[in-house]
Amino acid sequence: MLKRIIVQLLGRKRANRVAAPYHDWKARRRTRHRLATLPAKDLCINIGCGPNFLSEWVNVDMARNEGIDIVWDLRQGLPFPSESCTAAFGEHVIEHLTKEDASRLLKECHRVLQKGGVIRLSTPDAGRYLRAYANDGEFLRHSSFGRSIETPMDRINQMMREDGQHLWVYDAPALILLLKQAGFGEVVEQGFGSSQHPRMKNIDTEARAFESLYVEAVK
Repeated sequence: MLKRIIVQLLGRKRANRVAAPYHDWKARRRTRHRLATLPAKDLCINIGCGPNFLSEWVNVDMARNEGIDIVWDLRQGLPFPSESCTAAFGEHVIEHLTKEDASRLLKECHRVLQKGGVIRLSTPDAGRYLRAYANDGEFLRHSSFGRSIETPMDRINQMMREDGQHLWVYDAPALILLLKQAGFGEVVEQGFGSSQHPRMKNIDTEARAFESLYVEAVK
């Protein structure tokens, strides 16, 4: 009731700005408590999870939603001890970082993973988009795309830009190279739902499978 009155008096945008410090404080407190109670080993972390929370995983994102365990900016590294994680899962998050920030994040993932730990990344497959553009363009008209286009180049721009949210895109060789540069020795392209780690089998979002590239690396 009080929240509704404040929104009516100030307007939603101003009310959100006024309330932001309180919600930031709550998120920091929740994050500190969660970090303090985590096991020392065998963590499974879901980085840049957005609204796609995984049960019995540590869900990490900048957003302050209640389902997020660790409210954290991935550009600032990872708040986990070295060699404390057995699995790191990043679904359609790497493209939201600059290449430099992505490189730093992957080095952090390498640091926090235990020996034999696995990182799994998915991202729009830029190679598939460009091959389709250079050929018949059939993939660019796929029914699973939610937004209509006027030209094939519009679809390419949507993938590369996503209204300013996408900062760098990858094909398989580019993502594999970035993981190797982060210190991973064994890096392979995977298929939808298939993983070397038992906790990461069949956790990919099916709605994104038609456009996604999947890569895994073992520390």
